[in-house]
Amino acid sequence: MAALVMHLTSAGGAGAEDKRAGKHPKDAGVTTQGAVTTEISSLKGEISSLKEEFRIAREKQRLAQEEKKRLEEARYGVPAKPTPASGRAGAPAHQ
Repeated sequence: MAALVMHLTSAGGAGAEDKRAGKHPKDAGVTTQGAVTTEISSLKGEISSLKEEFRIAREKQRLAQEEKKRLEEARYGVPAKPTPASGRAGAPAHQ
């Protein structure tokens, strides 16, 4: 949530200069007619952009985890798979 607020503030969104809550649109140099629609459209665009950034970040993180797992398996060998006789992963062959 904090990242969203910071992004909106720095990108000219909700906390941007001359558009802070409490300022009248005419004081900010924006005409009253269509100002709300313009702001909503701007916010929708910023939200879409953030969604895409987070989607990309999640994908990068997923790929990094897969790569780490692959490297560990290559280094230490593929983990033992359960055998039909034991039914448990890593169970000793003799009991």
